[in-house]
Amino acid sequence: MTHDEWIERYVSAQPGRFVRGKCDAATRAMVAAFPELRRACGFAHSAWGADQHWWCVAFDGWIVDPTASQFPSAVDYEEIDPATDRDRVPTGVCMHCGDHVFLHATFCGESCRAAAAELMAAR
Repeated sequence: MTHDEWIERYVSAQPGRFVRGKCDAATRAMVAAFPELRRACGFAHSAWGADQHWWCVAFDGWIVDPTASQFPSAVDYEEIDPATDRDRVPTGVCMHCGDHVFLHATFCGESCRAAAAELMAAR
């Protein structure tokens, strides 16, 4: 079975062929089926912007993405090392503005922290 055949079988097995949010499980299954692949994580840049994502990489650097069909356009992949690039991976949202926060922060910056403190003091 080829990579493309495996991907088609995997996607077809998903209800409504919906694979959004299934990249972790899909890449784990694909690497189990094709041990020559390795999992990679980082960001998939598409028309939607940057999404956290998992995909597979062949020994020659060829990207094999079992859930690429979730994106509305072509994807540029940006691999990161989760051990050293933890500050680039969002861990939540700012309690004031809803923007991404990193390293488990509560607020995205000092201005949001101050604004939230001001709101709380006014109550």
